[in-house]
Amino acid sequence: MAERVENVTSLPPCKRHITTHDAAGKSVYYGVSPPQQYALVGDGGLARSYSVALVPAKLASDEDLKGYLSADGITSWTQSSIVTPAGANLLVVDLAPGASTHMHRTVSIDFSICTVGEIDHELDSGQVVRLRPGDHIVQRGTMHRWINVSLTEPARFVAVTLSCEPFDVAGEQLKEVHLLH
Repeated sequence: MAERVENVTSLPPCKRHITTHDAAGKSVYYGVSPPQQYALVGDGGLARSYSVALVPAKLASDEDLKGYLSADGITSWTQSSIVTPAGANLLVVDLAPGASTHMHRTVSIDFSICTVGEIDHELDSGQVVRLRPGDHIVQRGTMHRWINVSLTEPARFVAVTLSCEPFDVAGEQLKEVHLLH
């Protein structure tokens, strides 16, 4: 398991606000929200901001909250997995100046939005797209990596990952791959 810390760059931590219902059925903010825990990834980190085990999510009796606030388990706030099989994750990824992730692929569709800085999204074909705040990628199970193009400022993107059914890519079944070189 990767080491966990509350900050990996000089960017301020994201504040997480979770809503629920009180006994009278009124919408309220849930009072407990643990600090984000980043799993160290090179010169940056990945924090799971929220997770549900299934889509559609089961919110009755705060089932999702109980799973998220547990000390462990597939949807726990302490986990750093990118994809929850059959579920959904909200992730925050911070990259130190000049940092990049390793080339990887997950069995998922990901919606990633640049929120701070400029980030290159590079595919294994060599194609690159530069993202600025508000720009986003719909990542469809392809091999990719993220690169903070600034050598002086940190960068951040936020991603929602949804597991997908594996499918055939060039004669092979889509599977999770991490190239750690």
